[in-house]
This record gives sequence, structure tokens and C-alpha cells, in this order.
Amino acid sequence: MKYYAHYDRGSGIFHLLAEHLHNVSQNGQHAIPPTVAFPSLEHQDVKVLAKTLLFVHDIGKYTDYFQSYLTEQKTSKLSSHAHISACFARAFVKSCLEHVPDPEKQVWAFIAYLCVRFHHGNPTLKELFSNDVWWTLEQQHANLSQKWIDVLTDLGLQEDEDFLRLLQHVDLCQWRSDTRYFLHMPQHMKGRLRKDYWFFALYYFFSLLIDSDKLDSGGILPSVVKTVPAARVTDYIRAKHGGEISSPMTEQRERARQQMLSVLKGLGDEQIRKEKFFTITAPTGIGKTLASLECALYLQQRIAELEGYVPRIITAIPFINIIEQSRQDYEAVFGKDMHVLAHHRLADLCFSTEGDEGLPLDQRLLLTEAWEADVVLTTFVQLFHSIFTNRNRPLKKFHKLAGSIIILDEVQALPEKYMPLIGAVLRKIAEYYGTRFILMTATHPQLLELGDRLLGQSFCKPVELLPSYREYFASLTRTRLISQIGRKRNGEEFFNLFLDTWQPHQSALIVVNTIRRSKEIYQLLKKAHSEGILGNVEIFYLSTNIVPWQRSQVIEAVKERLDDRNGNPVILVSTQAIEAGVDLNFDIGYRDLAPLESIIQTAGRVNRSGERGELCPVYIVKLGNDAQYIYGSHHLNWTKKIFDMYEEIPEPLFPSLLFDYYQKLAEHLPMDASRDLWSEAVCGLDLDKLNEFQLIETDGVADVFVELTKEATKLADEYERIMTAKNMPIYEKKAVLRRITTAMGQYMVQIRVNRLMNSQLAEFVTRGGVKGNFFWVPPNEVDKFYDMQTGFKDESGAAYLY
Repeated sequence: MKYYAHYDRGSGIFHLLAEHLHNVSQNGQHAIPPTVAFPSLEHQDVKVLAKTLLFVHDIGKYTDYFQSYLTEQKTSKLSSHAHISACFARAFVKSCLEHVPDPEKQVWAFIAYLCVRFHHGNPTLKELFSNDVWWTLEQQHANLSQKWIDVLTDLGLQEDEDFLRLLQHVDLCQWRSDTRYFLHMPQHMKGRLRKDYWFFALYYFFSLLIDSDKLDSGGILPSVVKTVPAARVTDYIRAKHGGEISSPMTEQRERARQQMLSVLKGLGDEQIRKEKFFTITAPTGIGKTLASLECALYLQQRIAELEGYVPRIITAIPFINIIEQSRQDYEAVFGKDMHVLAHHRLADLCFSTEGDEGLPLDQRLLLTEAWEADVVLTTFVQLFHSIFTNRNRPLKKFHKLAGSIIILDEVQALPEKYMPLIGAVLRKIAEYYGTRFILMTATHPQLLELGDRLLGQSFCKPVELLPSYREYFASLTRTRLISQIGRKRNGEEFFNLFLDTWQPHQSALIVVNTIRRSKEIYQLLKKAHSEGILGNVEIFYLSTNIVPWQRSQVIEAVKERLDDRNGNPVILVSTQAIEAGVDLNFDIGYRDLAPLESIIQTAGRVNRSGERGELCPVYIVKLGNDAQYIYGSHHLNWTKKIFDMYEEIPEPLFPSLLFDYYQKLAEHLPMDASRDLWSEAVCGLDLDKLNEFQLIETDGVADVFVELTKEATKLADEYERIMTAKNMPIYEKKAVLRRITTAMGQYMVQIRVNRLMNSQLAEFVTRGGVKGNFFWVPPNEVDKFYDMQTGFKDESGAAYLY
């Protein structure tokens, strides 16, 4: 008799169960780096536990009930397979870890049970043992007992003593009354057996299982991570600049990059094994993107020599709009020798490696969501919402963090209330998984210090790869901050200040805190321009109020004009969307009051290359009460105190002021949100509570699809066609819909629901009777709801930042 893991009656395509179990076990084991270990489970035992639960994760599919469901579509409670498989996983792990003492062995066996039981759903420790589960388990166990020799023969294990005895270890009768190590184990893991590493172990093995399972079910072999010499970065930089050192700023970048590499090369083998955290503290424009990549490649090679595996490189960036430039740089460095995957909300499913261009779309989706690539470029949202979640789909890639080199760019962009939690979790990921981190910033927030405080341990200093970073700040005289916050200004008063301080030949950046204010100032400038007051300047607008398709056009147009020194000057009015990483280079800047790190990020868009003179001004103003609508008073008060002491702050003072600023913030930072999630969700294993974590506040937010172009119309038509397609396989349908909705995202804005209350906006279903979880602006009503310069229209003009 043939036993199937998957069987499609329509196409006749099938997947044999024995083959699936062997593949999942073998492929999953290969994915475990030698760095993964836990306090009561050494690395060899990690591999044993993984091998065991991976191999038996679908053993319940051998029941007659499940096979009848596959081949004859007979459904019943008895055709389920995950729970009975989980019981076998628990018993098997206990027998394979006999040398591990109780109660730790019992917990490890229970973790295996949880992983297998919920591998088609979301992991939880709540309400596991209702009375009605036992009858089903007993019937399934009895069925497997009758055919156990057939099962072992199909698996090629008929002479394996461990498997011959396995059946008797699944003692459901005894387990029904075992409150010590089974029925009450969730309470014990949260109470008397409480350890933070149960969470990291559960999530690691769960992720390893669901990823290995889905890849094999999708007919995909996991890839082997490849590497290239770190010198590739040097070659690329030389080719990019034509082999010439073109400016003092380029010389600074080269010197900084060489120093970072020198620090790494100076570390002995034991230090390379031991050190898990590295920082790059450097001014904006110093070339951190390529320097950090070179450092990661060098680390990768040293780790390969010392630990016998090649770590994956994962780079996480706060904002989508700067991923594309990084991707282009990365791909130019690697050529065809390493595969770069960009994964974010608006990323196309363009997964392809040489020879794989013809992959079906469902396989591309699987590979993308599984981060099956040598290098992953992603956002903070993708990364941290794959850690702080209990949802199956994002957890597929969680185990890919283990043993990787993770570059976190612009870490100051993380919400401060979560910094202690994130710092603590990074420490534990490094400790249990052997992951290395390179943290990059111009402002040096106390992420790790706050994490150590939450963990109740003394601060362990990371390796600074640019130890003389203060010298780099001191040598730069690109910008100065000029305080004008002595009084509040309205839009008209700011406009007058602008006219008093701006020269018609200058390109200017104006960054404000709310969309309402950005629109007001943009309109004032446009009116003045129409009256001939501003000369030949070109005026642009940027905020999340305009669709991403238009945002990228604006950034490209502004960059093109800024790079053309013979063209017209530019004025860009923007919200915070412009702050981090966008490579633009203005002569002068204006920033509404904000936390000091945000102000300095804005300054990083002024005289970025150092070629526009010295100490170019960035004026700090106070526009009404806008700042306090957006930022906590904690940050603003310390920023105001600094500007009370200094009317002007030249760039060389930035690092010392930031250090003092972060010290004060850290001393007074409320830890409640982080401590609550750490204590209850991580240590207390209340996995549902992880959904409270929101890197970007999205409560009360709705997507609005603006049918702005013919391309947008084509996408909406295709969405409706696929949604109503009758005979499309479910996985193919999901993949195609994912690709279409991602492309539709280029024409969507996210709006707070309270801004839509009186807008009379239609839901997408009114377009053609096909449901979509977003609102819709029809082509013939674009003028009513959407302005081609300033984006979505509403009555309030309230802020939405992201």
C-alpha cells in the first residue's frame, strides 16, 4: 500500500509520506548552524531533538482516516494528524534524551509536542487538553498500533529498535492523569520551571519544522549559503568612483572603511568566536552601508574558517524607501555569485537565481517568505514582527536568524518604548543561537544598555568598529543647528522666517511633523512661487499622504535636480518620511521641533557630501503644538534643554550632546511596555500577548487604493479576476494574489479610520462585487479624494506618519 503525505486528486500529483518525513528531517538538520545551544541542551542534543520531531511530525498521516481523507475526501475528527503526531514526538524525544535529567528532559519533550501539534497553526500554551481530544487520540493510536509494522516497513525502519519500541512509549492512559509533566506543564513552564530560554527554544524548533515542512511540500530544496571575498566591496567602490579619490568626503569614507576592517582583522580567533555585538557609530554620509557589508563579509569568512559554516547576512533597515539603493549596491558587489533577496511590504516576488527564472509563482512566494537567500535585505517591521508574533506565516523565517550576521541600520529609528525589550531579545538570540549583530547609527542610542538593564545584568560593551568616530564628527563642518524655538510659529510666521533666511540660489529641505502642516506650508510656497516671489526654484512635496509610486518619483526627481548644480534650486516640503538614509543633498534645512536624534537625521540630508560650503544652517523651529502630538514629552523636554544651552550647535558637537541626551533619556525611560512583554510574553509564554507589539502603530488604520493610472486599473482588474477564479490551485492562487496586492500597494495610502468617517469613500467591493480589505478611489473620483501634489484629501488634515 502507498502512503501519501499530499495527494491532488485533480492532477494526480502526489508526495509519498515516507519520502516527505525523511526529507524534512534531513533538510532541517542541515539547516542548524553549530552555534545553536541552550543551557540544558548542548548542540548535539539540539540536533537530536530536531531530527526526532522533524521525522515524526506527520507520522499521524499513516492512519487509515487520514489516507481516506486524501484519496477519497472522507473527513472526520479522526482524519486530523498533527495532535497524534505530537504525542509520538513527545515520547520519541524523551527516549532519545534519556541522559538529560528531569525536569529539563520533560520540558524539552513538551516543546517537541507543542511544535508538532501546532505546525499547521499558531503556537500556544493555552487550553491544550479539553476532554474531547482524548477519544480522537485513542482511536488514532489504536489504528497506528494495528499497522505499526507496515508503517516501519514503509519508512525502512522495521529493524530499528527505537522505533519498534516507540509505540509503547505513547501511553495515553498514563498521560491523561500526568499533571506533573504533561497536563500542567504549561503552568509549570510559566512558574516553577520558568526560564527565558524555553521561548527561544520553542520558537527555534517550531520555525525549523514549519519551514522545512513547507519547503519540502513545495518541492523546494533548501539552499546552501554562499559567500564572496570582502575585497569585492573595495573593487566595487573603486569601479564606482573610477579609481579616483574625488573629494575630502570620499577620503573620509575610505579611511573609515579601512579602520573598521582593521579593527576586525585585529581580533584573534577566540574573540571572533566570543564577540557577538559590533557597532558602527559614524556621521551620516560616511558610507556605512558598504562598510558594514565589507565587515559582514569578512566576519562571514572568519566564522566559516573557525566554526565550519557560512552565516547568512541579513540587513534590516527602518524604511522601505532606502532598501532599493542598498539592493543595487549589494547586487553590484556580488554579481551572480550571491543571491540578494529584498523582502518588504511593497517588494515584488522577483525571487530568481541563475537557472531558476522559470519558478512557479507559488514557489517564489515560498522562497521569499522563507528568506531562502544568501543575503536578505528587509525592514525592521519584517524582522521584528517575525520575532514578536505567534503567527505561523512570519515564524517560518525565525530560525534563519540563528548563526546569521544581522546588520541593523539606523537603530535609533526603533521606538524607544521597545528598546529595552529589543535589546534584551537580541542579547538572548546572540547567546542561544550564536547570531552576530552589527548595529549602525549616527546617534548611538542605548539599545543594548537598556536591554541589559531589563535583563538585570551589567552592561557588556560591544566592539566599536570605528573607535575614533568622535574624530570623524569633529573633522566635519557640514552643518550647524540654529535654534529658533524661543516662540511658537504658525504657518505664515514660518514662511516669513523662511524668506528671511533662504537665498534664491539655495536648495532647501523643510521637514515638519504633521501632514496638515506640510500641506499648509507647501501651499504657501506654491502661492508665493506663482506670484514670482521665489524665483526659478522648483517646489516638491513628500509625505505618506501620497502613494508609494508617486513618492519614489518625487525622490528621484528631487535627487536628479540636486545632483545638477547648473539646474534650478529645489525646495522639498516633507514629513519624517525623508529622515533616515535617503541620499539627498540640500544647501539649507528647516526642522520642526523633534527629538534630538530626529533633528540630526534631518541635518544628515543637508550638505551631505560636504561640497556645499561649511556649517550649512539647519533651523529648528516650533510650529504650534505639532511636536507634542507626535513625540513624547520626555524626548522633547531634553531636546529643549539642549537648545536652551546652545543657540547654535555645530556638527562636531553632535556626538557629545547625543551621548548626554541618551544618558538622560535612559535614566528616566519608562520600562513598563518592554518589561510587560518580556515578563509575560517571553518568560511567561503568553504567546498571544506578543501581538500587542507594534513597531508601527496600525490600530485604527485602513488602506485606500487610489486607481490613479492605467496600470492601477489593470492591477485591480487582475485582482478581481484571480479572486473569482474557480479552478486555480489554492497555493498558486495565494501566490498570484500576493504578487498583485503587493503591486497594488504602490497605489495605496494608509489612513486613520477616523479620517474616513465622513469621507463617503467606497469599499473596494463596490467596484465589481469582489471583496478586498481596503477602500477604493475610482478613476472618475480621483480629483475628489486625491490631490496629485499633496495626496489624499480629507477635512481634518490629521497626521499619519508611516
